[in-house]
Amino acid sequence: MPVAAVYPATPLMWVALGTALATMLAWLLRRPPAQAQWPRIGFGIALLLFCLALLVALATVLGGDATPMNLQLHRGENPGRPLASGPRAGLYVVALLASALGAWRLLRGRR
Repeated sequence: MPVAAVYPATPLMWVALGTALATMLAWLLRRPPAQAQWPRIGFGIALLLFCLALLVALATVLGGDATPMNLQLHRGENPGRPLASGPRAGLYVVALLASALGAWRLLRGRR
């Protein structure tokens, strides 16, 4: 079964990545002046979509342990046990706060 069918945050991650890549490609092709607002807006929207995907992922982690994002402590012959929901949720919250702060800084107007 595809991961996107099981994990609802995957399509949002792809949309956020596509938005960021499209903004970066447009920025590389057009080289806007320093006063242009659209690159900041494009990357800010991509970060907001990433925040939304992280919220969905956090809800999935807190809703149960049936998530494909089982983080392993190490790889090899004897992989470690998957992280419990508590540390995994903490990692999602830290990533969510960092991306929300980045989106806020990008989308707020310069004064």
